[in-house]
Amino acid sequence: MDYVDALFVPLVLSLTVLASVAFGILAAHLVVSSILQTFGRTTQATHSPRPVRLVLVPTQHHASGD
Repeated sequence: MDYVDALFVPLVLSLTVLASVAFGILAAHLVVSSILQTFGRTTQATHSPRPVRLVLVPTQHHASGD
């Protein structure tokens, strides 16, 4: 009967640790999501999209290796 206890205790301990870590990750995710939902930027569907910004102005050129 001692071998059952020898297997049962580590199993219960491992499941407890796994459940605690999973609960902590879920709680952190919910907290971060709620903060972002509360203080994040609102979407502005009525405005037109921003114009594309050119990275290189016409007088600049890509550097070549030659």
